[in-house]
Amino acid sequence: MRILKSLDSGLSWIENIVAAGALAFACGLQIVSVIMRNLGVGVIFWAEEATIYAIIFSTFFGAVVVLRHNEHVNVDILAVLLHGPAKKAILLLGALCTVVYAFFVVWVSWELIGEPFSRTTLTPALKLPLWVVELSIAVGMTLFLIRAVEMAVRAIITPAERLDRDVLAEEAAAAGLDADLVEAGQRAIASGDVTVGGLRAGTEGRTDDAVGDAESEGREKRNG
Repeated sequence: MRILKSLDSGLSWIENIVAAGALAFACGLQIVSVIMRNLGVGVIFWAEEATIYAIIFSTFFGAVVVLRHNEHVNVDILAVLLHGPAKKAILLLGALCTVVYAFFVVWVSWELIGEPFSRTTLTPALKLPLWVVELSIAVGMTLFLIRAVEMAVRAIITPAERLDRDVLAEEAAAAGLDADLVEAGQRAIASGDVTVGGLRAGTEGRTDDAVGDAESEGREKRNG
């Protein structure tokens, strides 16, 4: 387990540095380029091309960071509605689909780098071999595949009860709430211990005050 944690920590460091560093480089380069152009001291002719390539690297490595935190946009209505083994099965299916997709892209991207034109074709401004730019897809998606496999393994070994708790925590965090409070509220509603607007949740019906208010309202309507 210590080896796996060390590997996870090392990969996380690489992903964060490349994603954030490439984006910071692109922003900084454009700022310098605009300032130089407005001051009339010259232009950086390769700035636009370098910015595009830096954003490409940031995009693919950033996708890995987002997957690591399980924050990619997804339709999780089934994961929210289902519970226990059924929820575990649907989460595992999603993780396996992600693994298959990532594996296909990794395979194609490394094959693309091996093509002769990737080694002989140079970029217009920077004069870099094309495989350097394509490396962003190959390496980024390889890391993506590793994270997808990690998600699948986690879905397999995690008990179904824990998965229920994890989804609840994610939904609560998205709403800005505390998962413990949400869970306590669900238990209270299920047991009928919550009173809202004079009405008691559960099977006990309305309180005496609510009944009295309803009778008074009915008499007022008849007299009116």
